[in-house]
Amino acid sequence: MTKNLIMMFCALLMTPSLMANEPMVITTWNIEHLGSPGRGFGGGFGGFGRYATPPRKDQLPKRTDEQLKKIADLISTDLMSDIIALQEVAVTHKRRHRSLCKPLDQIVNHLESAKEKEDWAYHIPYVDEVPELDDEKNMHLGFMWNRKRVKLVKVFEMSMRDQKLAGKELFERAPLLGYFEEVRSDGSPGLDFVVVNVHLASGQQHDENHLIAMTLIEYGITRDLARHAISEPSVIIMGDFNQNPNRKDASGKALTSPALSAHMQFKGYKYLTTPEMQFTRLNNHLTSMIDHILVNKSAQAHVIEPKATIYRPGNGFLGDKKIFPQWRATYSDHLPISFKIKSSKDNDSDFFD
Repeated sequence: MTKNLIMMFCALLMTPSLMANEPMVITTWNIEHLGSPGRGFGGGFGGFGRYATPPRKDQLPKRTDEQLKKIADLISTDLMSDIIALQEVAVTHKRRHRSLCKPLDQIVNHLESAKEKEDWAYHIPYVDEVPELDDEKNMHLGFMWNRKRVKLVKVFEMSMRDQKLAGKELFERAPLLGYFEEVRSDGSPGLDFVVVNVHLASGQQHDENHLIAMTLIEYGITRDLARHAISEPSVIIMGDFNQNPNRKDASGKALTSPALSAHMQFKGYKYLTTPEMQFTRLNNHLTSMIDHILVNKSAQAHVIEPKATIYRPGNGFLGDKKIFPQWRATYSDHLPISFKIKSSKDNDSDFFD
């Protein structure tokens, strides 16, 4: 009798409704020309051209299936991501009015075969025509997510008018907004939140351009959500900002205007990427910290730790730069950055409430 009671109690504890709901892991990663030519551009560790370490003249080839499996293994085993905001994903083909990326298809297949009952999906904005195979500008924003953990309720490109201001185009890649909802262990809906995936204009010297772009993004989020009948206060802005707010010269003089950081903090956003990270991209001097995560006041209430975690290849806080070239050959010149948010029931009102 006692044994049966113990077994019944253990079975009860293992029912989905009583199992602990794990935190969600949200990641941003510029995956460097996934499916398009141009890998290695800009030099740095494992790159090609004048500033490459070690020296290399030719661009890196497109990734093999074995390399794509390693990327899937990194996501599954090391990052353990539930949502990934991706930058630099190519559109290689279309099917049923969907933009698709063959290497991303392969990564998803590897993810689903690595762990039983995994159910991954991705979204890339629709394009009218598939770019040419040799088009190095075939770089788009995208989301990947594990449907066992989260539901993508709505996704759309923000309604930004592309224009050239302060030396560069503001929105060559329109910010991609995803409205996500947690899937709790019993299948019920949990916390919902907005993730805005951005890839600002290249060139860290374009401070004014980045400031204008981010100001318009922050200002336009509420407007665009309302257009889609979404009333969600928790907002996360993440991606490749192409701006290092901590960049200084040898004398300690700031090389980047603090205006963007100051404006976003004034608007209630907090950086989860912190100066001690030092670099998020594998440039020669390991000083390029241009990938960032911003969370507004509402989202901050759900964030578990005060700062994000950056993946480093190799041992030690900053990784092992001896293996950086080899790591980039498979993965990217950017390092993935993640943070966790609590699992909880939704506690805010819907649009029509």
